[in-house]
Amino acid sequence: MDVYMEFRYKLQQAMELAKLVIPEVGEDFGRQFGMNTGAQRSSATPLGAWTTTTPALSPKARPKKDILAILAAHRIPYAATASVAYPEDLMAKVTKAKRIQGTRFLHVLAPCPSGWKYEPDLTIRLARLAVESCVFPLVEIEAGAGPKLNYIPPSPRPVAEYLAAQGRFGHLTPEAVESIQRAVEQEWARFQAVACAPVSG
Repeated sequence: MDVYMEFRYKLQQAMELAKLVIPEVGEDFGRQFGMNTGAQRSSATPLGAWTTTTPALSPKARPKKDILAILAAHRIPYAATASVAYPEDLMAKVTKAKRIQGTRFLHVLAPCPSGWKYEPDLTIRLARLAVESCVFPLVEIEAGAGPKLNYIPPSPRPVAEYLAAQGRFGHLTPEAVESIQRAVEQEWARFQAVACAPVSG
């Protein structure tokens, strides 16, 4: 069993023990594509990404759905994002969710080497770059209240660095990369404008 699979297995066990309500492993485990038969486009696939059903000549033309915002609109007791690159934050959120009554949801970013087209030893680096470039903020939302940012990158990394490490974005033009950078900056500014003070588990 490789490190990624072992981590995923242990995380699933922890979530089952905590009785968390999460969808099937796949896009909601942050892999960003459908997993029924292999790396297909889904509502969680990022803008411009290659998948088996959106090849490089016609990559995904729409941004991914904001699953956390959808759940926040339903005012569930607890929803949060986490990343395999920040295990302390992840386990703190699992522990916190275990103490809360009602529906709880964790969106865990867990890069997939085959679907994202990169070498497996870069998994943690990519997961960290997603957070450090503000592509995947670490946040918590309780009962629909404003998001609480758990981590604010002191010096955000360029989105281009995150995209360049993945073959699924290899077809993007510099203009497309710049457009994605602007979209990420706008979304990050929106998060900061409505966020509560940073919190810990």
